[in-house]
Amino acid sequence: MIEDNYQLTKRFGVSLVANIVRSAIVFVTGMLLARWMGPDYYGRMVFLLASFVAIKHLLDMYSTSAFFTFLSQKNRSKKFISYYWKWVLVQLLVALMLVLVILPDTIIASIWLGESEIILVLALIATFMQQHIWSIALQMAEANRKTIRVQILNAFIVCIHLIAVIILWVGGKLFIPIIFIAIIIEWSIASWLAYRMYFTKDIPISNAQNSEDTLKSTFMEFWTYCYPLIPYVWIGFAYEFLDRWMLQIWGGPTEQAYFSVGQLISAASLLATTSILKIFWKEIAEAKYKKNNERMYSLYKKVSRGLFFVGVLIAGSLVPWVSEIINFFLGPEYLGGSLTLMIMLFYPAHQALGQINQATLYSTENTKILVIVGSIFMLISIVVVYFMLAPKTMYIPGFDLGSKGLAIKLVVLQIVEVNIIAYLVSKLFNWKFYFFYQIILLLFVVIFSWLSKILVSYFFLDNFLINFTISTFIYLTLMFASLIIFPSIIGLDRSLIVDNIKDLSSKIGRIKLLFFKK
Repeated sequence: MIEDNYQLTKRFGVSLVANIVRSAIVFVTGMLLARWMGPDYYGRMVFLLASFVAIKHLLDMYSTSAFFTFLSQKNRSKKFISYYWKWVLVQLLVALMLVLVILPDTIIASIWLGESEIILVLALIATFMQQHIWSIALQMAEANRKTIRVQILNAFIVCIHLIAVIILWVGGKLFIPIIFIAIIIEWSIASWLAYRMYFTKDIPISNAQNSEDTLKSTFMEFWTYCYPLIPYVWIGFAYEFLDRWMLQIWGGPTEQAYFSVGQLISAASLLATTSILKIFWKEIAEAKYKKNNERMYSLYKKVSRGLFFVGVLIAGSLVPWVSEIINFFLGPEYLGGSLTLMIMLFYPAHQALGQINQATLYSTENTKILVIVGSIFMLISIVVVYFMLAPKTMYIPGFDLGSKGLAIKLVVLQIVEVNIIAYLVSKLFNWKFYFFYQIILLLFVVIFSWLSKILVSYFFLDNFLINFTISTFIYLTLMFASLIIFPSIIGLDRSLIVDNIKDLSSKIGRIKLLFFKK
């Protein structure tokens, strides 16, 4: 168990560092694209990608979740893997048929607002390569515990994309179709390399299991997992697609750009979640398979509380400085999205909890809770988002709030939904349910973040970078002091924190002796 925990910690640590590097590069790339393309063109591009992500989810029908769960439970045969990749190819062909043959031109024009056929095809393929094919290949590598190698590959590919974007801008070729072509090439290569990581000597896939995985048995295994989720998939498609479509037709590309920038900046809070999610999924699936409920609870409690703490901690450091951040990185064209970003910064904290709940239920094949609760909230969301986004001149008038309305809807409904599902998960596995730590942490964050900015603004120079750095230092000091005083907020005890601080101090001391000894 000690060795297992050591390896788990090592994989998470490497994954976290790699994701910090990757996310920093993705952030810079996104900021440069938004600034260089302007709100209108950037809004068009992100709407195309978001709409095809929704279609991808519709066609996938949660088979990706089933695939990773089955790979995580035990070693699988080459035939099993081959059958699944053929299913992925079918999804891509169906999506292309929808765009090129099945849907009438009038519907195509009303959905994508006059975008050309070639741009739609490129956007579709780019989305499949980056959001679907790469995700599956990454899951295969994670199932073989190749976390370190795949995270290095991930960071390398996004670095290549950043270089490509800069070259296109310098050459005056930063156009939407060319960006999609670059994405297709980059993520095709990355997916192939990650896919090959599954087939190593560490995993005995060419054995007697080959005779067990027939087309029928594989289909039934996936069908048993996925069929309860089919209604959820259809509602989820409507929920995901209509959010961005209504924002596009009533708010326009500029409001779409504001919302996407809010998502991009707030995504920094999901670094830790992204780093550990697949690792957590793998370990929970294996613990459930071995009927180790104690380990499942320990992992769930520590990971969920820790990730929520990281989410609100990062959000708090940014919230008071939203306008300054937007003006510094994107320019005055995007200042209209300041309130949208401020709201969106608190979205990832509960999004992390939601992803942990989903991973727990998917990996243990308990999807009924997600289907029922998720379907109810998505139906509610579709109604709410109409009133948030619809113009006041409509027959049934809305509030015409644009990106701000979509952000408010997402944050409020998510807080309620996540905690309901967390309560049901705790009942399902006979665990204790905790809620008040979320309120306490949010109070600490709001008070300390604004207090830090007020202190800095009063005593220091009127320089954004200097003031933001000093304010963040004060804020983090106050937050970690509170954590030491009230460690139970994130499920720790004071002695463990003190022991870790002593251990870190000891290691720093040894490093000093190593470098400064005579």
